Amino acid sequence: MATFLPFTTRIELPFWKAVNEKKLHEWKLDESPKPILGQLSYSEITGKECSLLMTYKSFNTNEIPKQESISGFMHLYNTAESFKAAMTAESKRKILEDETAKIWDSITSHAWLKNPELLSKFFMITFVDLKKFKYFSITCVPGLYFPSEIQQEINKDDLYGADPKTLFSHMAETSSTLFLFCRKSAAILDVSHLESVNNPDDFAIVVADPSTVSYTAGWPVRNVLAAVAQLHSSWNHCHVISLRSTGSIGIKFMWTNNISSQEKSLNFVPKSAGWDQLYNVDLRKKFDPVLQVDNSVNLNNELMKWRQLPDIRLERYSKLKVWLVFIKWFNFLLQVLILGAGTIGCNVARGLIAWGVSHITFVDNSTVSYSNPVRQSLSEFEDAKNNRGKAETAAKALIRINPNTKAESHMLTVPMPGHTIDKSAEAQLEKDVQKLEQLVMEHDVVYLALDSREARWLPTVLATKHRKIAISVAIGFDTFVVIRHGIGSRSDSLSHEAIAESMPYSHLSCYFCSDVTAPGNSTADRTLDQQCTVTRAGMSPQASAAATELLAAILQYPDPLMCPASVDENTTMLGATPHQIRYFANRYQMILPIVKRFERCVACGDAIAKQYQQHGWKFVLDVMNSPSRLEQVTGLDALQESVNAIDIEFDEDEDTTDE
Repeated sequence: MATFLPFTTRIELPFWKAVNEKKLHEWKLDESPKPILGQLSYSEITGKECSLLMTYKSFNTNEIPKQESISGFMHLYNTAESFKAAMTAESKRKILEDETAKIWDSITSHAWLKNPELLSKFFMITFVDLKKFKYFSITCVPGLYFPSEIQQEINKDDLYGADPKTLFSHMAETSSTLFLFCRKSAAILDVSHLESVNNPDDFAIVVADPSTVSYTAGWPVRNVLAAVAQLHSSWNHCHVISLRSTGSIGIKFMWTNNISSQEKSLNFVPKSAGWDQLYNVDLRKKFDPVLQVDNSVNLNNELMKWRQLPDIRLERYSKLKVWLVFIKWFNFLLQVLILGAGTIGCNVARGLIAWGVSHITFVDNSTVSYSNPVRQSLSEFEDAKNNRGKAETAAKALIRINPNTKAESHMLTVPMPGHTIDKSAEAQLEKDVQKLEQLVMEHDVVYLALDSREARWLPTVLATKHRKIAISVAIGFDTFVVIRHGIGSRSDSLSHEAIAESMPYSHLSCYFCSDVTAPGNSTADRTLDQQCTVTRAGMSPQASAAATELLAAILQYPDPLMCPASVDENTTMLGATPHQIRYFANRYQMILPIVKRFERCVACGDAIAKQYQQHGWKFVLDVMNSPSRLEQVTGLDALQESVNAIDIEFDEDEDTTDE
């Protein structure tokens, strides 16, 4: 029995890209069949299939040479339900019958003699989920079961006297994939001459064959035989040259010519086959613009590994590896809490997402004013016009910049020493303290980008309690300071040499360690210029960049929570990991001091931690209504009294001038 190698559809990625564009901008809801081209190959040497290739060229009839393609239609359904309905056995049978009838009509009308392309057609039904970038399709290339009981004899050594090179040249010059070779004269004739041929042995029918199997003809040959058998009903055989660049073969096909009365009827249409398998693919990683943005965002970071920093651990900016309860290493999604969504908080966030940080939470209690957009990189005029919250505005802006960013916002007032409240506000205070502590607990890094000194007090207490990486950023008129707070147990003593060269993370001072008085209300009885952060325009970008890069360097240390303060550029692959960065714009000078923790600190001191642990929000209430409470708890009041009690007397008669 003769065998014919069926088509297998191969769909390249650019084909679906073209479908996406046309569906969105041209076709929209139009479900009418769209003309397309399938590309053939006559030179494949591997596999056991006839390949029908769909590429971006499939929608442009001028892109693919005529002799290397077959034409068809694609029916793109708008809904999954309509596609499923078309995929039922009954629907597929009806489609196959309709397409077969069209081919058979071209055969019985002899139209194929003038246009051989009518013998090979395909039909493709498709559904595209553009939201999830999932693609479904199935292709039908009808092959007619006519005539019946076809036999074959393959002759690999003799192509009936034909020269394959001559045949290929003719195909290239005429774009014809079906023509005749005269066995007596070696002439090449148009296939239309077949109608006047009486003896099937005088000619060989040349078919451009995409089959990859040496002993089997390709699927297009089946319909050629059907056309020949219908044209010359008295014939019971014909000769075919299967033209392939990998090795053409001659085949003699034989069949019975006992055509039944049903086959002679005008309404007769032979049976056929040709459905390929269902094709489905998930291309979210290839097409989803959100994922494309994510890949593009990380491009610069990935390029660092090519030359500058081959060993940099970029995953540290999306995941934080920590030692949990001294039992096991765990990877967590790196989550950054930014307290203050003003000029510093916005700029820090922009720097973090550039490093690949994807989870950022903003906390702020104010709204965008008209003076903010020129200084705050995540707000615009419309935000001020609509009185939008700063935190909400910053979070939404980050998502617009990179949709993969998980940005959240909370409008929350941070309780502050000296900002007194009455009894009616105590319930809200309790909620605010609990919410702020919850946020600190849920995040790995806390940036203190608040606009007053006292606003940093409670976040410092909470970050110390929960052992979080805390970084304070503050700017003045022509200065800025970036300080990372100490983490963990401080029981070990330090030498002065250690303080000068390097200091363990646990011994670093916090923002308040240099104070000998408690913070108070710095906003009361202030003029407008004292209420606002009046600063040179470049201070915030520089301070924010320094704060961002400090975290980037810390996260490259083997255990970030143990990263010492060091000015040695070999501390991490990104360089030094200083404790403090202080900049003076008036002389363009930067210094990197290392300061040891103060045991009586009003924020990170052990006495404060104990009071908060015991009394919680009520301790915060006491401090708000009486900041001196901090001095009492830490013993600073006694220290101040002891200093005041020192009486230094000078002898007025003593001559202190140099001789």
